[in-house]
Amino acid sequence: MDQDVSSMMMGTFSGTERDEFGREHDARRSLLLDTVMKGRQRASRSRFLQMPAEILADVVDLLTDDKPALASLALVNSDCRQLARCCQFAEIHFDYSLRAHQLFMALATEATDTARQLGIGNCVRRVTFASDASCVANVHRELYESIFGEGAESYPKEQRESLREKAKQHYMSIRRLSLMAISTAMPNLEVLVWGDRFSLDEAFFSNVSRSSARHIKLNRVLIGNPFPMEPPLTLETWPLRSLDLDMSWLPSPSIDRAGSDEQSQGTQESDAINPMSAFFGTLFQLCAPSLESLNWAYMDFSKGKVISLGSNPISFPHLQHLRLGYVPLDALGFSSFLSSPLRHLELSSSVLTNFGSSLRTCGPLQDLKSFVIDTLPTEKKTCKHITEFIIQHKHIEKLYLHERGETHDEDRHLDRYIIPLLTNDNFNHLRSLSLAWGGGSIEEITKPHITHIPEKALATIGKIVSLEQLSLCSGMEFGWRNQWLVDHTELRTSLQGLSNLKMLALVRDTYLIPGPVDDVEQYYSVKLVRDGERADAKARMELDIDEAVQAMGTLEINEHDREFDTKAEIWERAHRNRMLTHVEAYAAVLPALEWMLCGQRPVGLERDPHSPAAPLKAVPLTKHRDECWTFLRKTFGIATSD
Repeated sequence: MDQDVSSMMMGTFSGTERDEFGREHDARRSLLLDTVMKGRQRASRSRFLQMPAEILADVVDLLTDDKPALASLALVNSDCRQLARCCQFAEIHFDYSLRAHQLFMALATEATDTARQLGIGNCVRRVTFASDASCVANVHRELYESIFGEGAESYPKEQRESLREKAKQHYMSIRRLSLMAISTAMPNLEVLVWGDRFSLDEAFFSNVSRSSARHIKLNRVLIGNPFPMEPPLTLETWPLRSLDLDMSWLPSPSIDRAGSDEQSQGTQESDAINPMSAFFGTLFQLCAPSLESLNWAYMDFSKGKVISLGSNPISFPHLQHLRLGYVPLDALGFSSFLSSPLRHLELSSSVLTNFGSSLRTCGPLQDLKSFVIDTLPTEKKTCKHITEFIIQHKHIEKLYLHERGETHDEDRHLDRYIIPLLTNDNFNHLRSLSLAWGGGSIEEITKPHITHIPEKALATIGKIVSLEQLSLCSGMEFGWRNQWLVDHTELRTSLQGLSNLKMLALVRDTYLIPGPVDDVEQYYSVKLVRDGERADAKARMELDIDEAVQAMGTLEINEHDREFDTKAEIWERAHRNRMLTHVEAYAAVLPALEWMLCGQRPVGLERDPHSPAAPLKAVPLTKHRDECWTFLRKTFGIATSD
């Protein structure tokens, strides 16, 4: 059970490439003043404050980014103060900073002050509790220095452990007070996001289940010893609408030993019940009647014991969105989920390996619109079951099927099983398609690492005229190695019949580095600048005005421009301009095209208002290259809340 605050001082790895496009978080709109006032009449008689609450909310939302204006508004009178708070505190974030400590302490005080009528808590719609590693280190500076500082070796073990215990008690105290505020002082709370990797206990779930939040996200959280989610710990029901549950459990030594004893007495490992079964079973019993969306991933080290949700099926009458990550679920639990009125379904490779045959026999899901497999299993039998499931759902509108990047030879089932499905007008309703082929490698002996998408597959895709958005990928999907050497002429020829295509994403595409060796995977990191790059960098100068580099068009680039930063800028501009040219060539054969990702550049298309018949012009949507990983996942997969 992890209750070590020092583990929260280490930041998480977020990748090496840029992933910002499309991640802009839409600010949650302010609550209506009448809702926050809890039925009380407005004290002010001013004409402004007598306007309908909906109009006042629109007005104050315009001030979201103008903090001085909101602060001034709050000083006018009590009504204006509450109106300003509706915007200021619509979303609050506990990042462990001193400012966050002060805010949540004030909210905890509101929870215990029964005489207070109107407080900050009434204005809160969303709470994010995710401590920032640097803030944790700053608050517990001595503990940080005793472990990660240059003089860490000078701290005796006893002193370090004392500092750990002190930090633990501090964290548990602030969490307890924060949970009290969440459960009792925020009557209009809608969304709760929790992301601290500090073990959750009964008190946490008791408070959260009593809050007004109907959308819960527990992101990479840990849980201690298992317990059932039932009264008196909880209420009789928990009317959640969405649950995003990414949880890990580390069994205590006593539980682990008990499991080992069962094994030694002849209990088969595959049939053993996971100790977390009671927790999950009772949790889903509480929220199943109202649950509309579930994203569930779970990890433990209990040696393959399956999770049972009970001896009887659970009914999920409103469940429409289901994402099952790695979850060692039993057959009855899986069938309970697939008996729901699902519209969007994503299954992990492990779930498919365990229950592929159940897919084949579950019968068509009449309402299914989206089917996502992030990683195709390598077992032929399982892929055959997947094929049989897909063919039962010709009405599907969105399909997302990716192979492992390093898949080779007999394990490359995308071409063997999936592509043949897409022929013969089988899927006339398919609007969105995302496919990723393997063939990649990181082994030195297999160089050069160059992958392609088979011409036959491209020809098949090019006949699915209903497509409105298409994403293609090949080779390694993660890391710095980009291995898909795109033949744009072949690709345009194959896709030119897609008259309805609005979005086209080329993912992990790469290009030749000039030289004697066909090295493509380091194209984005080497950034080789030669005469061709220098010439191409001078094109489309109007795009560089905002970056204060317009003068580049009047200056000769010579030997003095050898500094790395300058050469990198030249390469980036040349690459950008080349990708824009590619996009314009695609737009010439794809009449509905509006957006494209090419060479890690998200690009839009504009028509000249003075010359409607002129070719569309490609316009970069970002200043820098961006892999758009999150945006693509939301657009082509199953979108979830942030």
